[in-house]
Amino acid sequence: MTNGRQDDKWKTSAAWRGSQTAEVNGTKSLCSFSLLQFGIMREVTVGIVSIGDMGLGIAKLLKTHGYRVVTVGEGRSEHTLARIEAANITALPTDDELAVQADYILSIVPPVNALATAERIAKACMRSETASRRATLEDVNGQPTRSPLYLFELNATSSRLAEEIGALFLDPSMPGEDPCKCRVLDGGIIGGPPSPNPDGTWRRPSVWTSPPTFAGLADVLNMKVVSARIGAASTLKLSFAALTKGLTALSILSFSTAQQEELLPELLDHLQQYSPHIAALTSAGVIGMSPKAYRWVDEMRYIGEAFDREGCWGGVGRSVYDGFAEVYRTVAEDTILGQERVGARQRGTNVEGAVTIIADRRRKQSGDNGP
Repeated sequence: MTNGRQDDKWKTSAAWRGSQTAEVNGTKSLCSFSLLQFGIMREVTVGIVSIGDMGLGIAKLLKTHGYRVVTVGEGRSEHTLARIEAANITALPTDDELAVQADYILSIVPPVNALATAERIAKACMRSETASRRATLEDVNGQPTRSPLYLFELNATSSRLAEEIGALFLDPSMPGEDPCKCRVLDGGIIGGPPSPNPDGTWRRPSVWTSPPTFAGLADVLNMKVVSARIGAASTLKLSFAALTKGLTALSILSFSTAQQEELLPELLDHLQQYSPHIAALTSAGVIGMSPKAYRWVDEMRYIGEAFDREGCWGGVGRSVYDGFAEVYRTVAEDTILGQERVGARQRGTNVEGAVTIIADRRRKQSGDNGP
């Protein structure tokens, strides 16, 4: 929730005014008999929570392909509201309104916020007025009654949490039933945010999910079904991230140690000479991680949990990846690199700069005031 001042700021934004227009238009459409009788089908509406770097990229991709994209404006930072407005995304006032208007919701939040986000959406879906209001809108597939809402749980979390989130939408007194008519799909995004190519095509990540499939949405978002088992898509995502983000954490440890001993140039030169591919991967990882480090803290912990739970490593996974979580926590909370934003980088834009900041901070924390 926000204080009154931030709420007022949001309610005077163009994004909020757009949400009110959409709501008014939606109310007017309820008075008509049916848009379908005129051969007009309403836009498929995709809700995205929230509009970070990945969410923004996916929103732009969807809008390019004719989808209506909505999000919740309440409680968002001034920076995020500016993003929403610049991308012409409709900002809705509440989670309830999101649950009414959306045909699909994509949850793309920092892992630490995944459960709380799902709880908010579940509460909105389970309100009786949500179901009655959803029923007044035409189904986008031409069905006589509106299709259920689908929540794609696309966050970098463990299979255990995926199961826990799925259970939020079930009625314990009616096994297998979802009174809120919201179906939860386990998923994971592998790759960077979508971005347009010069030729008009899009560079897209892979979005792995549990079934069912939705042909149009799947084509646009590059969705692939991995397994009906809840948690499988999450495990695939974490197994991939263990190699990419895990390598970056290992690189930070390696490079900062070399920097402490004034050996970083020699290490980088040797890498470039004998393993140029690894040199490129590690350098790009260290340069790019600063604005994202805060998100990766909990992701590392979930990777360790997955290795021990699904991989049967009996504590080895946690011992390794809890350490990597501490590396990213140090970057995010103990250094000025944690203040960096994607698209507005000021510090740590080369390997030497990023590693020097980290190494200096670690030296001070250890009490070593040497050279």
